[in-house]
Amino acid sequence: MAALITLLCTTISVAIILIAVFAISVISNQQRKNVAADVQTAILQHDYSESSPDMSTENVQILEGRYDDSQELDTTHPAIPESSTPTLDPDYDGNENALTPVPAVDMVIEQYEQEPENNSPDFFHEPDEDLQSVIHSTAKKYGAVGVQVAVIKNGSVAGTYEYGDATKDATPMGANTKIRIASISKVILAMAIMRLCELDRLNIDEDIGEYWGAPVRNPNHKSKPITMRQMLSHTSSIKVYDYGFAAGGELVRSRFLDGTCFGEGTPGSMNSWNYNNYAFAALGLTVEAATGETVNSLAAKHLFVPLGIDAAFGSGSIIGTDELATLYTNGGGVGRSVETQKRALGNTYAGERGEEFPGGLTISAYDLAKLIATLVNGGEYQGIRILSHDSVTTMQSSQGRTGGFDQCLPLRHRTNLYSEEELFYHTGSNYGVYSLVSYNPESGNGVVVLTTGADGKTDANGIYAICGEISEYIYRNK
Repeated sequence: MAALITLLCTTISVAIILIAVFAISVISNQQRKNVAADVQTAILQHDYSESSPDMSTENVQILEGRYDDSQELDTTHPAIPESSTPTLDPDYDGNENALTPVPAVDMVIEQYEQEPENNSPDFFHEPDEDLQSVIHSTAKKYGAVGVQVAVIKNGSVAGTYEYGDATKDATPMGANTKIRIASISKVILAMAIMRLCELDRLNIDEDIGEYWGAPVRNPNHKSKPITMRQMLSHTSSIKVYDYGFAAGGELVRSRFLDGTCFGEGTPGSMNSWNYNNYAFAALGLTVEAATGETVNSLAAKHLFVPLGIDAAFGSGSIIGTDELATLYTNGGGVGRSVETQKRALGNTYAGERGEEFPGGLTISAYDLAKLIATLVNGGEYQGIRILSHDSVTTMQSSQGRTGGFDQCLPLRHRTNLYSEEELFYHTGSNYGVYSLVSYNPESGNGVVVLTTGADGKTDANGIYAICGEISEYIYRNK
């Protein structure tokens, strides 16, 4: 009888312990979710007004929800050893049968740090009414529905300006509005790649066959390895496919391995230069093959979260999908609706598909300007180092000249452009979006212009005139 009582007591004790552990776990998980929600809300409600920017989220150290919890967010980088290697965008309507969008940053708090004294950008104390007037008149001249502009002055984001509507008769264009920026996406993909090179996870001069686990060669030039440097500079000899051509991960891999994706050009030669969206789709998939992580996870960890940015490759994967702009074509047609954009998700696993990498990054002009200002400053923004100076130098290095500009990685470079002695820049266009980022690392100045619904005319430099005219005014009156 005594033994039976003892066994019963022991059983009850174990049950109580299990219930307690379960209760603690539930509470802990709920607290974790609550804190994560608070951080997401802080980013979404971030005040981007010119008078009172709140940069408090920039130094929140957090873990990004879709990578190994043992890896800490790459917020402030340690000393980085020198490395030896430091048209239109894709037409993809996303997964029509997609269920719940997966945000690129499912965030969990690790710790808060004291905000550094220099963490507030030098915004204009008063809006520049002359600039606002120029933006309005230029937007009307070219028939734009909506425009976002961000100004970089002395290496900091100094002001944001908006015109028109994010969605006609519903939502005005705002500083928080998120726009699919088309080919400027390539620059941000390159920034993520360079950070991974610093961490010895990638090498832009490595034979990409090493990342795919099998030889990758152009059958017409079997002695020439294919590298990320070639892909970043549009000299890989990969064929320029129409973007109706599928870019699923397995298809891209099979075309690499059997050589059918290559043309007759010599890999790495400027004689083989051909602007190539498909090559950037394959480039993003190569990054995922090498790392086992999605580009969105990597970009969030190394670029977006450290700077308090809500952005993703795939419009449906940003946190603030309620801030998406409708993409209008000239004349008022819809190039891509908000609902369609919400279905355009980034990869949910490494190697899924590549369509979003050449042009699918979705972001506000203000947040994009923080990334461009990082390049202006040689890899650092507001005391947060994102890239080494050597990595930025590599991105800005000329690989050769074509079409009146120096082709860099993948930036372009011209001298005596828009009243600046030199500018690094990149354009983007698709679904009615015409966009331009440009900057001069010597003067510390830069401009981001994102537009929807404009007519797409180009100036003498081959740059979209609406973007060039606004940029010219800003540089001339800096």
